Amino acid sequence: MKLSGDEFQLLQILADGHRKTYVHIVKGFGQPLTPLAPTFTNRIAKRLLKLKLVIKAGILRDGYKITSEGLAALKD
Repeated sequence: MKLSGDEFQLLQILADGHRKTYVHIVKGFGQPLTPLAPTFTNRIAKRLLKLKLVIKAGILRDGYKITSEGLAALKD
């Protein structure tokens, strides 16, 4: 499967296995925290969710967590 640069970087940010919110993700991309941060994060994560490389995590489903398939795709 072919991942874009942003998708690959998102998987790298999530690679430690902990749940990350959009705040952690935009900081990982080196961007400032703005009102568009959730939109930016959700746009990148949408395809990764379909491919089951990440899942929504947290009580309010407000973060993302990498799956074992995501870790395998990161190693390829």
